[in-house]
Amino acid sequence: MIQPSDRKLITEAGIEYIFNIVLESNILKEKLSFKEHVSLCNDVKNLQYEEVVELIFNEGIRAFETKFSKFLKYSLAGIAGLVGGVWGPPLAMFTLYLYRKATDTCVRSCFMKIPFSSARKICKLECQLNAAKKMEKDLRSEISKCSQFQNPKKCERKLQGEHIKWAKRVQLLIVRVNQAKTREEEKLRKQRTSDLTKRAKQLRASLDLSTNQIKTFIVENENVRKNLTFRDHLKLYSIFDNLQEEEQEVQQIKMDPKKEKMLRTVLYLGLWAIPIPFFNDLINYIVKKYSFGCAGKCYSQRKFSKELCYKQCAYLGAKHAVKLLNEQLSKCNKSKDPIKCKKQIYKMLADWKQREVERKIKFESTLRSELATQKARAEKSRQ
Repeated sequence: MIQPSDRKLITEAGIEYIFNIVLESNILKEKLSFKEHVSLCNDVKNLQYEEVVELIFNEGIRAFETKFSKFLKYSLAGIAGLVGGVWGPPLAMFTLYLYRKATDTCVRSCFMKIPFSSARKICKLECQLNAAKKMEKDLRSEISKCSQFQNPKKCERKLQGEHIKWAKRVQLLIVRVNQAKTREEEKLRKQRTSDLTKRAKQLRASLDLSTNQIKTFIVENENVRKNLTFRDHLKLYSIFDNLQEEEQEVQQIKMDPKKEKMLRTVLYLGLWAIPIPFFNDLINYIVKKYSFGCAGKCYSQRKFSKELCYKQCAYLGAKHAVKLLNEQLSKCNKSKDPIKCKKQIYKMLADWKQREVERKIKFESTLRSELATQKARAEKSRQ
């Protein structure tokens, strides 16, 4: 029999599976009012184990659990390849179950080892990302096994649909992990700025110097100029420049070596404003131009179909967009607001990475099909 922990996972996976159907069903949208549709969604979220089993499998609990335990030994291709009256769990629900089972232990360890904080959230997201990557990898590798079953095309179509869905989920989770880390980075930066400002005030008090005197030292001292890059020099200056005080005049002072050494060891922080050179409009323009140039070459080649060539161009265009956005992401630390810059780029990456993986899967699927056709023709001509 199935363990209570597995029943919980089946319930969660089943609810998500049914919920996705309710969200995407055009029939329900036509038949129900908005309020009725929302109410149905709420009902789905509160389904119990027995209700999930009855709705999805139309089986009694004992019969369902006996069969489900058997199907846990099947491969994903085996589930997708079931035909006729053979009972089997829906592939989408089965992959959700395997995904939740893979994340369950990892997520529990996050809650046990990490106190309540944003670090725990990042840990949980990374568990989900690793499980989704494994799911995507397994689905991709299972496609080649479809030839063993009675209807290989149907098997491959099912697996490819799930593969696209999980490849997209991987990209979304990558973005969510990066966003969570960016928010954590922002908190740390604000805390670091607060701490450094406090240290600067303490240093100013311990040296018995005015802020303007220290700023003058930072500007004019040759050792500071020599030992720091201009960017770091500017950051150091900005700390004291942001300290509020009422002095208006800058006095020229002579520093003793001990005080100079203390000032050279001060921590520093700051940002130099370099604006983002392009936005999503420009990305779309560049990709369209890139894809149009690629598509033009499809007319001159004869080895493969134009359909395959166009799918390759679409994939390469999205790949080009991801490359451009990643290059832009590396420049965010130089922007006026690094956190805002990263958030903008991550948002665009979430969209373009999903386009890239979907187009890649469709291109590779068509390529496999055409290569198989060419191979069959070559073998036939040799006979």
